[in-house]
Amino acid sequence: MNHHSSVSIKTVFFRGLSSAIAALVLLAASTSAQEGKTVKSIDVQYVGAQAVSADQIKARMSTRVGSTLSAAKIDDDVKNLYSSGLVENVRMLSKPVGGGIGLIVVVQTRALYGGVAFEGNTLFSNDKLEKKIDLKVNSPIDEATVQEGRTAIQEMYRKKGFPEATISYQVSAPNADGYSIVTFKINEGGRGILRSVEFVGNTVFSGSELRKAMEQKAKGFLPFGKKGRTDADSLQGDVSRIERLYLDEGYLNARVVNVSKVQVDTDSVDVIMTIDEGQAYTVAGVSILGIDSLSLGSDIQPYLTMTAGNVFSGSDLESDVKLIEDQYGMRGYVEARVSRQFQDAGPGQVNIVLQVFEGKAYRVGQIDIEGNNKTKDIVIRREIALLPGENFDTVALDATRARLQNMNYFSDVEVIPLDTSYLDEKDLLIRVTEKPTGTINFGAGFSSIDDLVGFVEVTQTNFDIGNWPSLTGGGQRFRMSLRAGTKRRDFQMSLTEPWFMGKRLALTGEVFYRDLLFLSDQYDQTQYGGDINFRKSLGEFTYGVVGYRPEMYEIDVEPGASELFQNEAGDFFKSTIGVDLVYDTRDNLFMPREGHRASFGVDYAGLGGDVDDLAYSLSVAKHVELPFDIILNGSAKYQKSDGDNIFTRQFLGGANNLRGFDFRDVGPKDPDSLEGVGGDEAWNATLEATFPLVTKIRGAVFYDVGEVSGGPDGTIGGGVNSDYGIGLRLFLLGAAPVRLDYGIPLESDAYNDGSGRFNFTIGAQF
Repeated sequence: MNHHSSVSIKTVFFRGLSSAIAALVLLAASTSAQEGKTVKSIDVQYVGAQAVSADQIKARMSTRVGSTLSAAKIDDDVKNLYSSGLVENVRMLSKPVGGGIGLIVVVQTRALYGGVAFEGNTLFSNDKLEKKIDLKVNSPIDEATVQEGRTAIQEMYRKKGFPEATISYQVSAPNADGYSIVTFKINEGGRGILRSVEFVGNTVFSGSELRKAMEQKAKGFLPFGKKGRTDADSLQGDVSRIERLYLDEGYLNARVVNVSKVQVDTDSVDVIMTIDEGQAYTVAGVSILGIDSLSLGSDIQPYLTMTAGNVFSGSDLESDVKLIEDQYGMRGYVEARVSRQFQDAGPGQVNIVLQVFEGKAYRVGQIDIEGNNKTKDIVIRREIALLPGENFDTVALDATRARLQNMNYFSDVEVIPLDTSYLDEKDLLIRVTEKPTGTINFGAGFSSIDDLVGFVEVTQTNFDIGNWPSLTGGGQRFRMSLRAGTKRRDFQMSLTEPWFMGKRLALTGEVFYRDLLFLSDQYDQTQYGGDINFRKSLGEFTYGVVGYRPEMYEIDVEPGASELFQNEAGDFFKSTIGVDLVYDTRDNLFMPREGHRASFGVDYAGLGGDVDDLAYSLSVAKHVELPFDIILNGSAKYQKSDGDNIFTRQFLGGANNLRGFDFRDVGPKDPDSLEGVGGDEAWNATLEATFPLVTKIRGAVFYDVGEVSGGPDGTIGGGVNSDYGIGLRLFLLGAAPVRLDYGIPLESDAYNDGSGRFNFTIGAQF
């Protein structure tokens, strides 16, 4: 795809570079005689249109009238002018002026954006296309922004099934006032929605197995999702994925030898891939050459996965290569590399030769950070797993990159070793590209528990309470939410400092107010207070939490409620100290495919206040991915408390545990109203399997079982209750799924309704 402009980025770069060098040479020649002389005047002269005022040029310079001439400052001024995006070319000249010097800044200003034009578009209107161009009239034209607009327009056409559409652009020469027009030329091509993918020559893998490995998918019957999109780049990527699939099964020479697109009708195409599978290979032997600084016998061989007699596997080979490079990298051998050679060892046999190029060991020199215009240096530096003077550990380097990427503050993270004047030392450059970290969400939701709710939520994951007015850059996490509906009113505000006192110890403070009208028809509960807790990592997958939670409960009982509920009325202050220990290896919070989570918690309310309670909780969950993308989830939970108040008791029933029963309706009940009153002890377990239906939608089948026991004196009901059912998981609103379940009671006590229940919620169970 072509994209042109009247002045390319490369041209601008070399012009700018040559101008900067010329300026430095010019000033260097006179600095020895003029260094320290007073700058008497600064004049701005223009080559071409005057699109930027002289005052704007001077404002971006540190050199001022009355200051002394400094070559270093002039160098910085040239760099600042280029980085401002206002100019394409800069030259600095000087002349003697009455006991000092006069500085002349010669600039060629960047053209100002005067509008956009489109040619060749019939599918989309000019107005729709213009919304993808993030340029403002009277602002300088930034070529990177224009290219982003071109990419966005390309994606619009791909979504509509026009994968071969090409978009190019031109920037007109500036007019007398310095304005240029950006013209996008569009060749829409033909429509090509992917109807099907077929394979020829495959015997090792079925067509469905090969299609599963592909990123491109044939169009489904639902209107949303990415199915049906196809283009040359994605197709080439899928060819590589299929060849890697064969490589991992030992088919060293398997190739996709031909890819054909067949036009089915005006809208649809079929893709036919022809595969030459070759034969499967077994490893006859593995040789490793070039190892001098490490021990082959103790540092490398015991950890290799590819050994003689194994079926050849491309992924195993890459794993072994990385292991060798990491073993060197941990000892400072930054440049260590491993090449691969294959030697025929007879029919179906291959010898693997790994040649190691060790290089030499380096120490860490200076660590520099670039690109963090908002985020403080300390926020980045505390995530760096290396210190100056240490061995240049490439494994720690990878960990640093992963930590910075996982902060979700940056769209791109580069970790670059740089040569220095010291032969045994390399500097480390960390270059980041920041992205927005604050969000404002608002809307409405519905669930079968709390009915209709409107909400507003503000989050900032890179918060800084001390940096007014931007309040960003300190690495803190801020969240404030307000929810109001027919059965609840909530307010919550929290702030987390992840490095309290400069240590990897997270401190969180929270205030909240909750008016809960959905708990019972017999009473309403209002709850407000605060929470302060410390969270400490205890290992790769384990963390502990210690916290204190002061809160008020107001129980407002309805007139005419039974005596059992009347006894619960009143205002209560609860002062709780809690400890939790969590072990979590899940690969995803919202839809884990593998891993498990176990937690144990103890809450003690007895240090002051009106409530005495000692509560325990234990929960476990396991996730297993089965063939055909079936995910099996099993979980169990046990809770016990010895408090006398209704808000300290345990409840089951509803969308989050026993889905065949009403919310909080499993367990002991009031004999007059048949409302659930909770118990001292509860346990429940769930077994659920989800499976793909179409893109972003999974089906579910489940079984739930549980029991609440130990209710107040005079209650009725209880015993084991269970249900089974079916459901849907809709991943349409982001990571958190919409959960639709229909549960049917299988075993219940005499006071539970035996008919089915529909449950609707947004989010996942934790």
